[in-house]
Amino acid sequence: MGYKQLIIILAQPIIFAAIIFFGGGKICVWTASTILLISYNSLKYRYFFWYYLDREDLHDEEVYLILFTIAWIKLRCVSFLIDYIDQQEKLEKNKIKVDTAFTKLIVDMFSYVLYTPLLYIGPIILYEEFEKSFSSNNTNLKLKLRRFLWDMILFALYTFLLDCAFHFVYFLAMQSDIEAIKKLPTIALCGGGLWMGLEFHLKYVISYGTTTAFARLDNLDPPPTPRCIARVHVYSQMWRYFDVGLYRFLVKYIYRPALETMTTHFKLSRIVNKLCASFLTFVFIFMWHGTIWNIFVWSVLNYLGITLEQFGKILSQTNYYQLFKVNILKSDETETRFLALLCTPLLALSAISNFYLFGGSSVGNIYFECFMHPTFFNTMLISISLYCCCHVSMALQDVSSRTDKKTN
Repeated sequence: MGYKQLIIILAQPIIFAAIIFFGGGKICVWTASTILLISYNSLKYRYFFWYYLDREDLHDEEVYLILFTIAWIKLRCVSFLIDYIDQQEKLEKNKIKVDTAFTKLIVDMFSYVLYTPLLYIGPIILYEEFEKSFSSNNTNLKLKLRRFLWDMILFALYTFLLDCAFHFVYFLAMQSDIEAIKKLPTIALCGGGLWMGLEFHLKYVISYGTTTAFARLDNLDPPPTPRCIARVHVYSQMWRYFDVGLYRFLVKYIYRPALETMTTHFKLSRIVNKLCASFLTFVFIFMWHGTIWNIFVWSVLNYLGITLEQFGKILSQTNYYQLFKVNILKSDETETRFLALLCTPLLALSAISNFYLFGGSSVGNIYFECFMHPTFFNTMLISISLYCCCHVSMALQDVSSRTDKKTN
């Protein structure tokens, strides 16, 4: 790593360390974070980093890796500072005076923010959980090494299978030729969409699984690897179980504080407060992932799906629905079929939104047009397929996967 790469990586921790030094609060943290996010996105899309890092000496993959690192460092800086400020406020409330040397704080911060196994590709482990690793009991070294070797073998096998698949399934490569994708029949497009989702999922299972395997050797308790997308049919489950570390970050530092603030200062209904808190959360998601059109569409469709899901939950708790369940549905099995039918359009919307994320705007637009102007046969075939997917997902909803654990 050259000095220019080092400057870029250390810039954010130094700025946030200055906030600690001058006694800044949460408003300062989020103001600095927002400014840095805007600056990061502005410079990224003007290819500043490519020119600054002497792209003649670096491959594009290396530049992208540094950009990913900047994004992950931002989350860790926010997590450290917010947890530190909360801890100080709790001590002041209990009238406990603890003088912590600034140098110790900086060492703690940099050891967390620049923790090497998770530095480049994540996932995010909250500072509160990172700190617990220093005081928790060490498990048997032999057991840890056995788990580590098993994980390495498993993820190496996944990598081999995924690499083999790329030699036979060329759908991702076809994204550079939009006209070729437009010529595909609807069923082939749906198969390609499913392949993009499975490839995206497996890529994160491999990357997160490999890095967290090393983290476990240091007595850390990392979040579980992403749950298979084939067993998820609603937005809330996708966010809760795909990137668990990011979900915990969003809930702890954005959603819950925003909901508490809305509830305290505004006399609005609880559902409105929840939707406003969700909106702020998705604004951050959009800015953190990148302020480009396909990310914007993906974020908007996700927020729309979450909103529809929330209204559905509210309706299911009304007396009218209970009467409908008793008099019309009459059994749990019939209710399950009814809910699967209602969730089918949501699953279709979820699929389209993810196609914008996986393939970009051009590919996403093709799928959107396909769903907007379908033939009767394709409509029935896709609807029945999605309906069956909802049934499978609902049946597996309470069945834990290999790495599942509590996600708050």
